[in-house]
Amino acid sequence: MAECDDRARRRSERRIKAAAFPRDKSLRAFDFDANPHVDPAVIHTLATCDWVKKACRSA
Repeated sequence: MAECDDRARRRSERRIKAAAFPRDKSLRAFDFDANPHVDPAVIHTLATCDWVKKACRSA
């Protein structure tokens, strides 16, 4: 399983590098205090992508 995890990690790193984003950002580093109108619970729920999985099952 470690080999599969390593491949997935490296694939993700390659895709991020190829995207040439100006800065490295993640939800872990997001400052929710900077905008009090952003609900952390909603953002973290959306980040699980469960809503996509539910839509695929119902289609």
